[in-house]
Amino acid sequence: MRLENVSGRSVWRRGGARSARTATALAGGVGVAALALAIATFPVHAQSLDRRVAAVRDGRAQLRFTSRPGVCGDGRGSIGTGGDVFFGSYTVDGAGRRPFCAPGPVRVVLTLHAGEVERVRTYVNGNDSLATDLGVVPAREAADWLLGLARRVPGSSGDETILAAVLADSATVWPALLPIARDHDLPNGTRESALFWLSRAAAAKVNGTTLLDPRHDQPDDDDVRGAAVFALSQQPKREAVPALTRIARTNRDPGVRGKALFWLGQIGGDEAVSLFEEILRR
Repeated sequence: MRLENVSGRSVWRRGGARSARTATALAGGVGVAALALAIATFPVHAQSLDRRVAAVRDGRAQLRFTSRPGVCGDGRGSIGTGGDVFFGSYTVDGAGRRPFCAPGPVRVVLTLHAGEVERVRTYVNGNDSLATDLGVVPAREAADWLLGLARRVPGSSGDETILAAVLADSATVWPALLPIARDHDLPNGTRESALFWLSRAAAAKVNGTTLLDPRHDQPDDDDVRGAAVFALSQQPKREAVPALTRIARTNRDPGVRGKALFWLGQIGGDEAVSLFEEILRR
């Protein structure tokens, strides 16, 4: 993941961001009220997901679950998490206006071959009328299942799977992200996504905020100290990691500590993961 600036607005984009896709197979956005009714009426136990997913065999399946407060989307690939922070495919017009973004449930679309998940795509709102609908899953159970799936899916799908788990309402994801971040046999994108969200979780713990708090994403040039932390992050790894670790442990300003943790997540490495774990287990 990397921080970019589009039309003067700070946004998050995943390193392996998907290209824009047509919405030919997507039905129009499903009303929030209708989905809320579905959540109340048709619960599905996540422990049965492996069996239900495997039964699809070939083709696409979709499931839904409640999102964290502040999460929104357009049903076609743009996902907002507060302020000007967006994931996935989106456009910003010449006036700097944000994409359309409505609150709603997370929707995960799985592509299967011979009962195995080969691709994962994450949305908020919308519907795939050609997919087998697996119903609505309790959010925490969905997150647990997705974090297990993240270790098995190929390529960039691990990134998408982790994002879906992070968006699940009330889910505590960092314990399952630690072994993912440390597993060098997994695709780079999967490990980088785990590192990113671990750094966010550690920064939230330091700052007393939530995982998706948009204040984590304020540009580093907002103040001199933030710019200095960024400058340290651009030094060779052997110099940057000890300096950032020292700031993350000892600086009196929680905001500065949070920025150091973010950049440690970008640099990566076992030292960063150990620091995140140390902070999160306090």
